[in-house]
Amino acid sequence: MITSIPIIDLAKICHNDKATSADWESVASEIRTALHDVGFMYLVNHGVPDNIIHENFKISEDFFALPREIKKKYKKNLKESRNGWVEPGEELLHPDSKFEYRECFDITRQKTFYPTDIDSFRPTHRKLESYCQKLIESLLKLLAISLKLEDPDYFIKCCRHLDIPETANECEFSMIHYPPIHSDTVLPPDTVRCAEHTDYEIMTLLFQNQVGGLEIKVAGGDWISADPIPNAILVNTGDLLEIWTNKFYPATLHRVVIPKTEEQRKLSRYSFAYFIAPDSQTVIRPLKSDLIPVPPKHSSNSSKPEKEEDMSMPIVTAYEHIMERVKTAYGVKSNSD
Repeated sequence: MITSIPIIDLAKICHNDKATSADWESVASEIRTALHDVGFMYLVNHGVPDNIIHENFKISEDFFALPREIKKKYKKNLKESRNGWVEPGEELLHPDSKFEYRECFDITRQKTFYPTDIDSFRPTHRKLESYCQKLIESLLKLLAISLKLEDPDYFIKCCRHLDIPETANECEFSMIHYPPIHSDTVLPPDTVRCAEHTDYEIMTLLFQNQVGGLEIKVAGGDWISADPIPNAILVNTGDLLEIWTNKFYPATLHRVVIPKTEEQRKLSRYSFAYFIAPDSQTVIRPLKSDLIPVPPKHSSNSSKPEKEEDMSMPIVTAYEHIMERVKTAYGVKSNSD
């Protein structure tokens, strides 16, 4: 029975020019176990400076403290961009969800804009993004090694946008605020903070303040807490990785619950998530590896030639999958503009 989330120490490889292939293999092996068994892991000694993380929490708090009328200037308009402010109840992450009490400011790498009412917002966030991208490159390499792919740079090559920002992609950095719930706060029936869901992309880097509430669903159906660990980044699997690995790395369900005690409900929870996506036109289908289960259409007993068999498989691009999930969350019909 799984009762905790593994902690992975990246000291051997992060910012270490002397890291050997054995060091990479060692860390990748730990990641393989964590993502296969749990789908979540904490990263320590990850190379993202604590002061940069704290500065981003500060600008996040400053933005969400602005009056609603000011935040409305930055409201997200999906017809133009995924960038912008989302107010409570606007995004529903589960089909049965009635109201989710959180707000966020989403920053995309396409058509990016920042709140100009906070002068330090853009430069502060860009510093964090730069450090995260260095970490992401290491994680993508570790991911390929953990899956024993022939090319250890496979996932990096699918994320050309890390080096060429103009490359179309659906990466998103979301600053999230869960407002306090006081005794006189009026909320609709069946309100939750964040309904259970899986993330859409490859992986997510999650930074949390010290107010808990995040839970993950482990094998067997139990929910366990993913409480904040000082100076650690929480990482979880997403839908695209589940498809790529034919569920060897399943996308793990998670949610944020309303605290049981009145004292905890009075606290604001802040987090920010970096959703790591491949280039938009990347085709997502199970990869070839000794670890990845072979899809039925790839059965060795098939009489179809390999080329014809591959072409018969349904093709989905990263963009198509992510946008379908986004439209569902915002109640946009698939045939809408």
